[in-house]
Amino acid sequence: MKINYWHILLLFLGLGLTTACEKDDPEIQNTATYPVSGEWWVTYQVRNPEGQLEDVGGGYYPLLTYNTASNRPDSIWVSDANSFWEYQVKAGLDLPNRAFAINEGQNVAYDSKVRIANGKVLMGQGRSTSGVVTDSLYLEVAFDDDEEPYGTTYIVSGHRRTGFLEDEH
Repeated sequence: MKINYWHILLLFLGLGLTTACEKDDPEIQNTATYPVSGEWWVTYQVRNPEGQLEDVGGGYYPLLTYNTASNRPDSIWVSDANSFWEYQVKAGLDLPNRAFAINEGQNVAYDSKVRIANGKVLMGQGRSTSGVVTDSLYLEVAFDDDEEPYGTTYIVSGHRRTGFLEDEH
């Protein structure tokens, strides 16, 4: 029996082309907490006795908001990535209003309690350092291990991280 190598080659070539054409791009999905989840550059401020905001952090800090392990749209983690106070707390989420808060949440970074009020993501309302339009974040945070428990409310505000080098802090 004589083997025709051209027929075998054509058979494998045809099979290769058929399987190559069947590849689809994967469908990329967001987590259940999108668009509240993300990476942010924020500043920390406090109100002085005259009611004006004063910077207390000395610049921008990273802040992370992300889904819980259950990936449900009713709660998120809020973490300063150990950059300002060292906090990571689970907050309740009102996803349709892009709002979040927690009255006395357990800080899992170390044993303490964290209060977050008026947390809000404002779509398209922020500007990065380079002027790119991005989302804005606002929240008020207080800690039970502050000099006076929950005595200082820190105003946290900033914008979504763009990933552009000129916007990194």
